[in-house]
Amino acid sequence: MERVIHARHYALRNTPSESSPSRADGRLHGGRLLVYFPDDNTCDGGAELATQGYLDVDNMPPWDTWVGMFREDPESPTQSADYLIAWVPPVFLDTVAQGISVNPELCIQWLEDSTTMMAKRLKELTSP
Repeated sequence: MERVIHARHYALRNTPSESSPSRADGRLHGGRLLVYFPDDNTCDGGAELATQGYLDVDNMPPWDTWVGMFREDPESPTQSADYLIAWVPPVFLDTVAQGISVNPELCIQWLEDSTTMMAKRLKELTSP
């Protein structure tokens, strides 16, 4: 993942922005955020099969949907230290839900169902 992150960073760093996105453009447009815990992955291929390749054999979402890599407290007994957040477009929501349902190690979850600090922070920001 580090190799892809660095390659993407260098490819995009000199790309001019078309325009500043409006506040409405910052929403998920019907999609959802997925969290992937690479250290918990058992590479069983079940989610790859269930999602018809949307998630790969390592349960990793497509690199062009990645939002960012985050780090939790490495001493946490309940959470992996590193995790990736990816955006899932609306057209793939049911497909990815199938992948999550067959993933026994829970290395892929909807962000709002996770116990990550990022999920907690987003809930705080979006609560009325």
